[in-house]
Formats: sequence, structure tokens, C-alpha cells
Amino acid sequence: MQAHRLIRAFAALILAGAMPAPAATADTVAVSAGELRSLAATAQERGRPELALSYAEALLDRDRRDVDALILRSRAARDLGHTGLARRSGGQAWRSADAADDRHAAALVTAQALATSGRRTQAQWWLRRAAHTAPTPAARQRAIRDFRYVRARNPWATELSFSVAPSSNVNGGSARSTTRLYNLPFDFRLAGQARALSGTEIATGVSTRYRIAGSARGDRTDVTFRANYRTYRLSEAARDQAPDASGSDFAFGSLAVTLAQEWRPGNARLPAQVSATLGQTWYGGDPYMRFVQAAGTRHWALDRRTAVHLALFAETQQGQGATADSHRLRLSTGTAHVLSGGHRLRLSVAATASRSDAATRDYDRLEADARMALARPVLGLDLAMGVTLARETYEGSFFGTQGRDDTEIAFEITADLPAVEYHGFIPALTLRGTRNRSSVALYDTEQIGLEIGWRSAF
Repeated sequence: MQAHRLIRAFAALILAGAMPAPAATADTVAVSAGELRSLAATAQERGRPELALSYAEALLDRDRRDVDALILRSRAARDLGHTGLARRSGGQAWRSADAADDRHAAALVTAQALATSGRRTQAQWWLRRAAHTAPTPAARQRAIRDFRYVRARNPWATELSFSVAPSSNVNGGSARSTTRLYNLPFDFRLAGQARALSGTEIATGVSTRYRIAGSARGDRTDVTFRANYRTYRLSEAARDQAPDASGSDFAFGSLAVTLAQEWRPGNARLPAQVSATLGQTWYGGDPYMRFVQAAGTRHWALDRRTAVHLALFAETQQGQGATADSHRLRLSTGTAHVLSGGHRLRLSVAATASRSDAATRDYDRLEADARMALARPVLGLDLAMGVTLARETYEGSFFGTQGRDDTEIAFEITADLPAVEYHGFIPALTLRGTRNRSSVALYDTEQIGLEIGWRSAF
């Protein structure tokens, strides 16, 4: 510490011109602030962080907002193990910087100091700042690479979500205004709340994962906590149709905790996963059901472009209030293939058996799903699309009719806007539509909606 003070005082005298600077020739000159910055940078590059720190401190005695000196002090302090000083210096450099390249450098050194001190989640945020302020595409890619490196070693991962989605059917109501019941020779007019109500869905959620254990070959054990909530604001037309209804009547919330294990059996290129989940849901503000889920998935790589999977999912739902218990078992399989143009195609089929004392929850379902993500932007948009076809068969009694058959078609088109990126997050627009045709006309439904949200670009 005494040597550090002597070097700092020596550097300050050089800056002031009171002493000549060391030189290789007989001639001596006073060192300018720019030259002392160069000396500090050279000392840092040559593995002399204590000397670089002293020169940086002398520069800061001259100007506390010297961005280059603050960045040099952060780097040197980190190499010397003074992570607190390194973090503070990086933060001061960020606040003092005006130019984008200075802010980029400040964000990088702050992230490095945070990662060294074990604060990887905060480091990831600063690396997002570094990517956002990167002066060149190469610098941006380096920041993204560092972000992924830190994320892979961070036991914590938190994701926040928020979306707004105008919809033609927020309540899952019937597309018909009248229906025939109990084989009577006349139609019943459906109450306003039984028919489709238009409005806007507002959804938010948080997911926090903690990695309990992991290995170099990719095996890992995670525990994840999730909370989601969505509510609705009814349109003026919906309020006229159902004056006693409120958007919160259809609000849905859930809390869940999942324990998951992922590993690579033998020499497999792709992983296998198993998980168990406990959770609770609410509907319209009232407890709806408790659930227990178990799932397992195995992936196989057929070649460098093609993979297949097999998945099994089981769930037990314990209804609360007037909600009936139910049990579900789902088996699915599919393939993922990268086409010659780089487009990604996914095909899958699934079968679900749901058993319950409630007729509407006792059914068998078969479905087929196809999805494609385009390799190149279209008009500046990253596009993905999918379509699902499903058939559901019910054995129970529905208003005097024994049994019920439903046919559903659903589509989804997602457009990401990479040009509107902010700190590594980009807006995503998703257009969804669903049409269900039932042998019991009451259950004919139609819905179309546009979801506006944000997602991470990397």
C-alpha cells in the first residue's frame, strides 16, 4: 500500500509537470494525461495491475469523471481482487460516459467485476447493456458470447413476461347466440355471458430457476418456481352484451414449483429429461384446483439435421369448490428437422386421455401439430408459424345428448422485430386463431387475438 501511494504521488507530479518522466534517452518531457493513460494501459496489458491502478488514481485526482481512468481502475482493481472497487469504478464510468463506445467499455468492465465476485445475474444485465451500446457488430457478438458464458454458469435464471392481447373471445364462450337443448323442437337463446365476449387479455409472469447440481457434460438438476396471472378488460360491446360480467370474472392465476433432471444417457448427443411439478390455480379470484404433474422426454439425433423425441406426461388435478377432480395422461412424439435453406420444421402427434366425473373433463383427444421457423427475415421480421388439428371425443351426457365430438383447428403466426431491440429484448407479435366445431352446438367456439409481448433476443 505504501508503494502504491508513492507511485500515485510520482504519477501526479509527472502530470503536473513538476518532475520529468522516465525516458530511454537523455531528453525528458512532462507526461500529459493522455500519455499517462497510455502508460496505465501498457502496465495493465503487461500484468502490472498495481502500477496501472496507481496511474489511474493519479488521473482521477486530476478529474473524477475521467472515463478512461475509471475503466482502467476497474480492470486493475479486478485483477488485484478488489472487486468492490472494480464494480464502483465501472458504474461511475457508465454514469460519466457520453459516447457509446465508452458506455460499452464501462458496461463490460462492470460485468466482469460482478461475475468475478459471483454476482452473475447482475453481470448478465450489464452484458445486455454492453451489447446494446456496442460500437460494432463484432463488439456486440463478443458481448453476447460473454452473456451466454455467464448465463451457462449462473445457478440462477429469472425470466419476466408481460403481454397484452386483444381477443374476440376472452371467456371461451359459444360462437352461437342460440342453441337447441334436450332435443326440444325450438331454440334457446344463450345468455350474454355464455356467448363469446371480446376484450383485452393482460398477462404477466415470473419464472425463477435455481440449478442445484450440474456437470461438465451437461447433466443438471434444477428447481423452478413459476407464477403467472392473466386478467381481462371487456370491450364496450361485451359489457353491453353481459352487463353483470367483469373481466376479472375470467382471471386465471397459477403458482407452481418444478424439480427437473436432465442428462445424456450413455454417449447420446441429445438429452433426456424428467420432471415433477406441484401447483395451485385460481379462477375468477377463487381457488380452482391443485395439481401434480410428472413428465419425461427422450431425444434422439438421427443425423446432424434431424432429431426425434418421445414424451410422456401425467397429471392429477384435485378440484376445489365445485370443480371436479380429473386425471390426464398424454403421449406425444415428433421430429425436428433443419431444411436445406436453414428453415426449422417441427412435426408432432399426441394422444391424451382425460378422466373425470365431470362430462366436460372426461374425453379422449388426438392432435397433430406442424410448425416452421423461417431462417431469414421477411420485411425485417423473423417469422414462425404453426397449425394444430385436433379431435376430441366425449362419452358423457350434454343437455340430453349422449356423447359429443369436437373438431378443432388452430393457427399461430409469430413475428419478432429485431430492429426494435432494447438491451437484448425485442417485441414479439403473435396472431392466434382457434375454431372448434362440436356435435353439440353450444360448444361451437371461435377466437382470434393478437398478443404483443417482449422476449430475449439471446
